[in-house]
Amino acid sequence: MANLLVDEQDQSFILLEMLELDKLFNSPDFSTFSNKIIKMVLAEAQNVAQSELMPVDDEINEIGNQYDPKTHTVSVPKCFHSPYKKVQEGEWLAMSDDPKVGGQGFPLCVKTAVSELFYAGCFSIWDCFMATHGIGKLIELYGTRQQREKYMKKLYSADWGGTMCLTEPQAGSDVGALETSATKNPDGTYTITGSKIFITRGESDITENIIHAVLARIEGDPPGTKGISIFIIPKILVNDDGALGEPNDVVCTGIEHKMGLNCALTSSMSFGPKGNCIGYLLGEQGKGMKIMFNMMNEARLFVGLQALSMSSKAYLHAVDYTRQRVQGIAPEKKIDPNSLPAPIIEHPDVKRMLLWMKIHVEGCRALTYFVSYCFDMFQISKDESEKKHWDGLIELLTPIIKAYNSDRVWEITATAIQCAGGYGYCADLPFERIARDCKCTSIYEGTNGIQAMDLVFRKLILNKLDNFNDLLIMIQQTIETAAKIKEIEPYARQVEKAKKGLVEVVNIYVAMSKEGKSQNLYYQATPFLDAMGDVVLAWIHLWQLSIAHPKLQKIVGHADGQAKQKIINKKRKAAFYQGKIIGARYFIGVLLKQTFGKFEQLKSTKEAAFEISEKSFSC
Repeated sequence: MANLLVDEQDQSFILLEMLELDKLFNSPDFSTFSNKIIKMVLAEAQNVAQSELMPVDDEINEIGNQYDPKTHTVSVPKCFHSPYKKVQEGEWLAMSDDPKVGGQGFPLCVKTAVSELFYAGCFSIWDCFMATHGIGKLIELYGTRQQREKYMKKLYSADWGGTMCLTEPQAGSDVGALETSATKNPDGTYTITGSKIFITRGESDITENIIHAVLARIEGDPPGTKGISIFIIPKILVNDDGALGEPNDVVCTGIEHKMGLNCALTSSMSFGPKGNCIGYLLGEQGKGMKIMFNMMNEARLFVGLQALSMSSKAYLHAVDYTRQRVQGIAPEKKIDPNSLPAPIIEHPDVKRMLLWMKIHVEGCRALTYFVSYCFDMFQISKDESEKKHWDGLIELLTPIIKAYNSDRVWEITATAIQCAGGYGYCADLPFERIARDCKCTSIYEGTNGIQAMDLVFRKLILNKLDNFNDLLIMIQQTIETAAKIKEIEPYARQVEKAKKGLVEVVNIYVAMSKEGKSQNLYYQATPFLDAMGDVVLAWIHLWQLSIAHPKLQKIVGHADGQAKQKIINKKRKAAFYQGKIIGARYFIGVLLKQTFGKFEQLKSTKEAAFEISEKSFSC
């Protein structure tokens, strides 16, 4: 079966050659692992994704979920249950968690690679698992001993489901406007009253119980985010001995009918419609936002990963289609009257589109895996300054991964549609569905506009550029390494030029902030994130170029011209390295030139958007 989900060779290259994962294995945290084990895990994940998840993906999406308004229950398609069980039995959910809490202790970057495969195989099934994991992690970090014993193991094993309940009809991005309330009871529990919307797997028949983590305000606490607490609210109450008790006063009031992601169930929930919803405070009173944000970096990283998985699937299907679709004569063969029609992958414009998709998919993949690797380095670092370094990179790059990946997937999917022409616009090919599904990634877990403002104000200006300067040092180190290789030295200098252009814009923004001109920065935040994303991806491609170029040279030796190409055509590894080299040259040598124009736009303070009145949008 052709792999139309994720390029396993690229995954292996990033983990083992670029990130040099074996260096992690020197740490006691990961000493039981090896490159051989990692390869075996990825191979098995590839098998699960292709044999268990992908075959049911279309059927699950077509059937969708069924809501019964009489019983307030939701049933998923019958074909959902078997692959869910297979993934559960494989213990994939907690694979990167501590063995002490039921995990297997793998590096997070390995789970990230597995998750890309599973998201590409069947988004709705793996998304169900990942929603559950987030709640298990919160209880692990902030729960009491009793709460961990009651809920954590059941969540990490996926015997129970889990949700995060933030959004309300009047409180979306402005979480502080929530109205859900909590009243303390004499026994220390709380009575919860309120409604939430857009809750992933808020109700379903997949698991016998669902544990909701709900943001609410305890009566008497201050307004805004400072007065928010977080509560554990089981769908079915759990007795002290772990057995299930009586149903809690939690009701699903409906499911959302969305543009895409038909079987990635989202529901509206009512807590306490009869006044009897019991909740348990998680962590300290009034610390709900702090606790919730503990999982946000990982959640936003995985939204970027979701976008990446869809980009990968769209790109690989486009490659597959253009190899098979025969149409027209390739331009260089038109002079021969006996030339036959060729696969459209031989046409220059199609090659250009495929190369554009390839470099963005592979660049976004490497960046996403790198930030997962930063989580792993933070875990194993003993020195506080080292921990600060890795945590700072996570903080800085997470909004870029979330927003840049999810903006690119929309464009990548559109390009894939274009490659397939009229057939790409039809439901026979997967592109139209991917287009509908992928748009949500730029919206949830904080819209991309919020990610951009977070980057400019919190991650750069309020951080006094500390984390940004750490990133610049890493970029410069890559530049210096690449510049030592004569053939790629010009590309190193191009990335260096882009780095300087980015620094110039950032320094202007810092000065504007000090001068009280922050309003302009709100207008510029989104295009700034896009430009910074370009520079970061250029760094990633230069990093990969500095690895792939000498490795290809080692394979081909002194061969040149046709002899060199003959070796490349014969050896899969050589062809892979050549693809890396050409892709990096195209991104850095061609596309990155557009970023310098973005810098000029970002330095402008005369944009029309700064001046237009809201009344001017419609007469």
